[in-house]
Amino acid sequence: MHRRITALAIAALLVLATACSDDAAETTDTAPAASVATESAASITVTGVDYAFEGLPAEIAAGTMVTFTNGSDVEAHELVLVRLPDDEDRPVTELIEGFEPTEEPALVSVAAPGEEGQVFVGDGVVTEPGRYAVVCFLPVGADPEAILSGTGPTESDAPPHAAEGMVAEVVVS
Repeated sequence: MHRRITALAIAALLVLATACSDDAAETTDTAPAASVATESAASITVTGVDYAFEGLPAEIAAGTMVTFTNGSDVEAHELVLVRLPDDEDRPVTELIEGFEPTEEPALVSVAAPGEEGQVFVGDGVVTEPGRYAVVCFLPVGADPEAILSGTGPTESDAPPHAAEGMVAEVVVS
């Protein structure tokens, strides 16, 4: 399990290392957990903590801007938003072991402890309806500076944050 998740973390880190976009999306509104973001509130801020996502509604409207912040004092966190196949109905918590995305993430945002996320994939706006996995693949205890500079970790025996429970799902309608 760790080998497969480590491979995904390495892929995410390679995206980070080669990405040339450091445009951080600005947020205008924060949606409470388990609410639905509507067109009148088309922006949400999700906060990564050790080891969970806070402020992520169960459902958001297509066109919602998703921004990411890190509420941890120690760990770097990422928000990887990946659309699940339409015929997949298992909960994300069941899918995480052996999770292999079938398409490129709609969003990858990485944040140092106490900082706003840097967007490396996507522009922060989720446009395609469907069910999405929200995952942090970074290894537990990884050096935040190395992660954000793209210099590491390239391989780790530490479990990813997802194995510690940093997974969620959201429906885009």
